[in-house]
Amino acid sequence: MDLRKLHLHWGACKRGRKVHKSYSLARAYRQDGKNRKETVLKLGKLTDEEAEQWRQLLQAAKNPSNAVVNPTVMDNYAYLDVAVMLETWNFWGLSEAFDAGEQKERMVPLSSLAAILAINRCVDPASKSRTTMWFRRTALPFLLNMPASEMNPSRLFRELDCIEERKDAIAQHLCKKMHEHYPDSMKAFFYDLSSTTFSGSQCLLMSWGHCKEGYENHIVLALIVNTKGLPIYWEILEGGTADATTIGWLLDRLKTKLPISIPTMVFDRGMVSDDNLSLLETNETKYISAMDKNQIEEITKIDFNQFTSMTADDAELQMNQRSDFIKLDEITYCKEVCMHNNRRYVLCFNAQLFNDQRKARIEQLTNFESFVKEQNRELLLAKNDREQASTKDRFDGRLRKVNLHGFVEIQLEEMYVPKRTKKMLKAIRSYQAKMLINEEKKTAAGKLDGFWLLVTNHIEKDGDRFVQDTTSVVQPYREKVIIESSFRDIKSFIEIAPIHVWKPDHVRAHYTICVLAHLIDRTLTMRLHENPGKTTANVVSHERLYDELAECELNRIGTSQWQNRYSLTEPKAKHKELLKRLNMSHLIGDAVLAGMNFGRKPHVTSN
Repeated sequence: MDLRKLHLHWGACKRGRKVHKSYSLARAYRQDGKNRKETVLKLGKLTDEEAEQWRQLLQAAKNPSNAVVNPTVMDNYAYLDVAVMLETWNFWGLSEAFDAGEQKERMVPLSSLAAILAINRCVDPASKSRTTMWFRRTALPFLLNMPASEMNPSRLFRELDCIEERKDAIAQHLCKKMHEHYPDSMKAFFYDLSSTTFSGSQCLLMSWGHCKEGYENHIVLALIVNTKGLPIYWEILEGGTADATTIGWLLDRLKTKLPISIPTMVFDRGMVSDDNLSLLETNETKYISAMDKNQIEEITKIDFNQFTSMTADDAELQMNQRSDFIKLDEITYCKEVCMHNNRRYVLCFNAQLFNDQRKARIEQLTNFESFVKEQNRELLLAKNDREQASTKDRFDGRLRKVNLHGFVEIQLEEMYVPKRTKKMLKAIRSYQAKMLINEEKKTAAGKLDGFWLLVTNHIEKDGDRFVQDTTSVVQPYREKVIIESSFRDIKSFIEIAPIHVWKPDHVRAHYTICVLAHLIDRTLTMRLHENPGKTTANVVSHERLYDELAECELNRIGTSQWQNRYSLTEPKAKHKELLKRLNMSHLIGDAVLAGMNFGRKPHVTSN
C-alpha cells in the first residue's frame, strides 16, 4: 500500500437528523477520459481529530523530507471466516443455552469459551493448549469483548466439566430452535453410531477391540440428526458397544432429554432385531429400517431366480417392463410385498446399486485370482514341508473374508520342490492352488444384487391405501446417507482425533464441541446450497467457504506517535456475494468496527 498515491475520502449518510461520515483511503486514477477512484482501505467513522491525523500522515508520506514517521500495518487478525462462524453460533442462540441458569460470576462467560473451541474445530483444529495461541491471531477477542490474556489452557481444561454439564440443555435448546427454523426437518430422525480411535490408555470410556479402523483402542459416538443433517442429540458410549444394544438407550434419551414427541426413527440394518423392533412398537415409536440381505427371500417369498438374467446393460429396461414395481426415479423401483406381525415390508431395487455390486464381485474375483498367484509363487519357494490343512485354511479364510466362498473353491495339488543342502538334494513337500468357479452358484449369488428390503410400522390405512404411501417410506431411508456425511465431517474435517484429554467428562465435552462445530459447518453448507451464487457458484461446501473468507482480515495500523487504528481488508466481489448468500452482508459494514471493543487489545507480537 503506497500512501503517496492515496488520499482521504469520505462519504456522508443521513440517519434521522444526524449526518454520519465514513472515511476510507482511496486512490485516484483516470479511465476513458474520466476521473475515477478506487477504495483501498476502509477506515469507518473518525473524529475530526483522527481525520486530521490521517491527512497529516498522508501529506507526510508525499513529502518525506517533512515526515516524522509513516503509518504501517502492525498486525492482522483472521476476521471474516471466524466472524461468519460466530454469527452462525449466534443464529442458533447457543450462548443463551450455555449461560442460562449460571449461578456464579465468571470472568469469562462459559458460552464464549465454548464458541472459541467450536470455531477452532471448524477452521483450524488444535489441541486445547494450541487453541489459545490461535485465538490471539483472530478477531475473536474484539468480537467477544474478551481480552486475549484471559484465554489460557488452564481455564479451558477447567471449564470442560461445565461444558459437558450443559449438554442436555443445549440439545433441548437446539430442538426448540430447529422446530422454529426448520419444522419440516423434525418429522424424522436418523440415528447411527461410529467409532473413534483413542490415544492413551487411561480413559475409562476407551476399550480395545474391533472397530471400523481395525482392532484399536476406541470409543463410540452415538449421533441423532434431523432430515437436514443438523445434530439433535449425541452421546459417548464405551468402546465395543454393539449397535443393536443401543435402541433401549435411544428411547430413554429421546423421552427424558428432548422436549419433543419422538418422530419416525430411521436407522441402519445393523440395529435391527426382533427384540429391538418390538421395543419400538411397545413404546409406540415409528421406525423405518432395512432387513439383512439373507432375510429377503424368506420374508418376501419371492423367487429371485427370475432376476438372474439381468445385466448392467439391461437392468433398468427389465425393471421398467415390470408392472408390479413402482418407479420412484430414473434408477429406483419399489413394491409393497407383505404385512407380518403388524410390520410392513417394502422391496426396493436400485439399478446403480445393482451395477456397483456386480462390478465389486468381478473386482473381488480378480483380486482373489491375484492372491492365488502370489501364494503359489511363495509355495514354490518353500524351504520346509507345508501342511495341507493349514495351507487350505489360508485360502478358505481369504474366500470367506471377500465373500466368495459360496461359488469359488480352492483345489490343492501336491508337489515337491527340490532343495539342495551341503550333504544332499532334498525334496520339500508343497502345494499349488487351483481356483475353481461354479458358474451356476455364481449366478445364484448375484440374484439379490441391487435389492434391499425395508421394514416399518407405518401400517395405518385410509381405506385401501396406506396413510404413509410407499414413496414416503422409501425416501427417508434413502436419505440416511446424511448422517454418514455428518460422521465424515466430524471425523475428518473437524478432526475429532487425536483426543488430548482422558477424563470421561473431558472426553465427552470434546465431542460436544466437535458436534457443535459440525452444526456450524452444516448450517453454512445448507445456506450455500439454498442460495446459489453466480461468481461463487463453485463454493458449495464449508471447507471452500472458509478458504475464500480467510482473505478478509482485520488490520491494526499505527505509528509510534499516534493511537492504533483498525480497518478491514477491502472485501472483493466474491466475498460480498458469499456473505449475501449467507444473509450476513452486515459483517463488512461500517458498523462492524464501531461494535468492536478495541480498548482491549490482544497481546500479540507483530509478524
